Amino acid sequence: MKTYDVHFNDANDSNNKGFKESFEYCKDYIESYNGTDESYFADYKGGIVSIVCNETEEEVYSEEVK
Repeated sequence: MKTYDVHFNDANDSNNKGFKESFEYCKDYIESYNGTDESYFADYKGGIVSIVCNETEEEVYSEEVK
């Protein structure tokens, strides 16, 4: 079973949450907290938040940080 992590990127920096969760968990996390000051969302406004497969390092979803 593949696991996924949430990554944050902008022109200057990048971070990730260190999750080893399902795609659905990561998508729900983004939907719940994008646009809030939770975790890295406040630091990456205008950047990109994405879901990355831990096994393949493939980015499988992304959206702008609100």
